Amino acid sequence: MGKKHRIFYSMIIISALAVVCFVAVLYVIKLNQTISENIIDSISEMAEHDKNTIQNYIEICWDDLWEISERLEGAECKTIADVQDRMELECGSSGFHHLYLLAEDGTVYSHDHMTYDAGSEIVSRTLDFRPYFAGGKEKVFAQMHDKDEGAGLTKESILYGYQLHGMEVGGTEMFALIGTSEISSIQDNIVIDSFIKDGVSRGHSALIDMDGDYIIDVNKKIYLNKSDNLYEHLSESEDSELSNEEVAKRLENRETFGFYHAHAGDKNKELYYFIPFEHDMDLYFALAVNEAVFREQTNTFVTMSMTMLVVCTVIVIAMLLIVMVYQNRTIRTQEKARSQKEFLSNMSHEIRTPLNGLIGVNHLIMAHIDDDAQRGQIKEWLKKSQSTANYLLSLVNDILDLSKLQAGKVDLVSEPLLIGDIIGDISAMQAENIRSRGIEFIIEQEIGWPCIEGDATRIKQILMNIVGNAAKFTLSGGYIKLSVSQERMGETQVMTTYRCEDSGIGMSKEYLTKIFDSFSQEQSKAAEGIKGTGLGMTISKLLTNAMGGTIAVESELDVGSTFTVAIPARIVEDVPDYLKSGSGETAEDAEAPEERGERKPVKVLVAEDVELNAEVLLEILSLEGFETAYAKNGREAIELFRQSEPGEFDVILMDMKMPVMDGCAAAKEIRNMDREDANKIPIFACTANTFQEDRDQAIESGMDDFLMKPIDIPILLKKLGRI
Repeated sequence: MGKKHRIFYSMIIISALAVVCFVAVLYVIKLNQTISENIIDSISEMAEHDKNTIQNYIEICWDDLWEISERLEGAECKTIADVQDRMELECGSSGFHHLYLLAEDGTVYSHDHMTYDAGSEIVSRTLDFRPYFAGGKEKVFAQMHDKDEGAGLTKESILYGYQLHGMEVGGTEMFALIGTSEISSIQDNIVIDSFIKDGVSRGHSALIDMDGDYIIDVNKKIYLNKSDNLYEHLSESEDSELSNEEVAKRLENRETFGFYHAHAGDKNKELYYFIPFEHDMDLYFALAVNEAVFREQTNTFVTMSMTMLVVCTVIVIAMLLIVMVYQNRTIRTQEKARSQKEFLSNMSHEIRTPLNGLIGVNHLIMAHIDDDAQRGQIKEWLKKSQSTANYLLSLVNDILDLSKLQAGKVDLVSEPLLIGDIIGDISAMQAENIRSRGIEFIIEQEIGWPCIEGDATRIKQILMNIVGNAAKFTLSGGYIKLSVSQERMGETQVMTTYRCEDSGIGMSKEYLTKIFDSFSQEQSKAAEGIKGTGLGMTISKLLTNAMGGTIAVESELDVGSTFTVAIPARIVEDVPDYLKSGSGETAEDAEAPEERGERKPVKVLVAEDVELNAEVLLEILSLEGFETAYAKNGREAIELFRQSEPGEFDVILMDMKMPVMDGCAAAKEIRNMDREDANKIPIFACTANTFQEDRDQAIESGMDDFLMKPIDIPILLKKLGRI
């Protein structure tokens, strides 16, 4: 080959190599740019998602505060003490640690009955809330930095404020309602660590305020009193694309921006990405990612050109997976919101439909009340009205049960019970309903240890939910089989398994994964027209878990479903006499009617501030042969008892929440009277508050028993029959 040809081919090879290198370099540059843009987009989406999650949480807190303010105004409290009582109740049932009312003159009233004058040291230093509302702000979100035990603040707090309009209590104009909670209440809404490799995080999130002070950082550390600052870190960096002044300016302008900077002694730079919160929240969300995350994506393609496309594909897939993860979070949030919207729609239907019937029936009764020819029809309407009212009560109980279970405030009873009695009660309550639908109802029992310790009411509630659902979703000609079996666990424990099998319409595999979720109901043609709140299975699951048991379900469409509930319990060897007799009668209950008739009528003192409730209760007691006396509040009840002869009253029915003086205070004062019957007369608490703390408060005040509103009349009469 001649010299010219060698030069020619060498030029061709060099040119080809140059073109290949140029294309490769261009490809790598474009690929690097594309990868960087994709990662930045992902970072932007991650930051936006986490910021929105926190912002939604803050807006929910504002909504809660607004609802509290509406209830406070609706309560029409006459005195500061009254509104503080109401605030104490609201604080206990909300997510706020403290509630404050801010008066127009700067005076602060707290939920724990403390009053801080406008000029006091605590207000000046810590509780001067007026500056937060500067500029006419209607809603406030801010960080409280100072710690003051005198004001009840022992930890760094988040402040939520809502301006009030036209609220007056005892002649004092109220300016705003304030709620505070610990900063830790928002930290769980942040995905702190990201881009983890070999257990080491190369990305982290943080919350900062407009002054650059960290609120929550990479270690989920809660900063108290501004102990760390963004600008201090930037000042210590060796290389930064933006100065402190430029960063401060962009924060002030509430821009979304990013920049690179390097820590002192660290060769790797970090990308800092900032995104502001909306609605005048003086807060920024920050996401920092190590430059190594970007470099690793490109080095592989430079050193491994032959696998460039493969690595690119892997990166794209990885990026897609990251996007999918955060999209799934958004979808789950949207799905939860949709489920709650459907639940509210169902609840509206479930409540309004019977209310419509109830109002209509009452109208018919009023229209025909004087028509003797319609007396039989009126009785029928009254029965339907009672049935509808009972349904509405069960609906409210379901919602309250769910609320208490989710809050961990459910109270379980541990006492001897007979499993056979539970199954018998379920059969008595459901057999007629099931068989009237043309469904065969089968009960099987293999009970080796009939008496165990547990909560019979809650076990029946679980089984009623399951058997009731089976009845609703099983067609005529099918069957429902309820069986119970036991297996010993050690010397003192037994596992009791309740199994409900039906030949109903069944459930899809997709729905089985969320059957125990709140508000869930399967949407199918077979279930059309079958309404419910979607809470029964959720409550059953939570109750079973609370008792240390398990609940499982197997189902197939058009074949049927099987629910299995297994609950451990302690064996009771010596069955109590009251269970053996099958009756809770006392000696007085078994007393002959003619002996009862010889006694003087039982006289009941009724203390109730709601006139309609009092009128109904007094009339029922009179019809049952009781003598009655009526007090509108606790103070009147005390005076009536004080003026009565010893032994004149046989029992007191005391409403717990009344004006002037509540029932607990009245009960204490009666018990402290210097007269023979003061410590002997039975006092029954009557209240719509059903939490354990309410029961404890009633007992501590000297009351003997607890009647939940709406009062179950047969239970009331049974208790009074024992007096």
